[in-house]
Amino acid sequence: MRGTSIAASAAASLAASAAAAIASVALVAGPGGCSHEAPPPVAPKGPTACARASDSMVQTMLDRLSTQDAPPTDAADAMRNLIRERCEQDGWSPEATQCLIAMKSQDDAANCAKLMTDDQQAALVRDEQAQFGGKPGAGSDAGSAAPVGGSAAAAGGSAAPAGGPAARD
Repeated sequence: MRGTSIAASAAASLAASAAAAIASVALVAGPGGCSHEAPPPVAPKGPTACARASDSMVQTMLDRLSTQDAPPTDAADAMRNLIRERCEQDGWSPEATQCLIAMKSQDDAANCAKLMTDDQQAALVRDEQAQFGGKPGAGSDAGSAAPVGGSAAAAGGSAAPAGGPAARD
């Protein structure tokens, strides 16, 4: 029986030592656990919501072109970059970007425009005019990624989704 009590005593002593070790680690590490700094967040892989929204808007414009003509790759890339930059700089809402990502036709854009502020639409139109000159969407058979006529800012075939102030009133 003496062997059993020695084994029990050794087990109890080991358990007490383990508990003391755990307690001392907790005291050193503090209440937050480990004293190491958390690793920086990993950037998401793949295109951003703004990049996907701009791709969708430009694709909608390209879909309206004749299939007999070569696509205007340089102009499409410039428009895609312009839309993405405006989205990122102006902080388009997740709802607006998701709406634009899902857009399949110009008619779909009217609902998306309601999710953007007047200033966001105006900035897109302004930059489009500055980069491509003249009236928004001028000189392009593709016209706009949005229906024309819902917004004074988007009238004339802009890449900005129509439906600004006039459509919201």
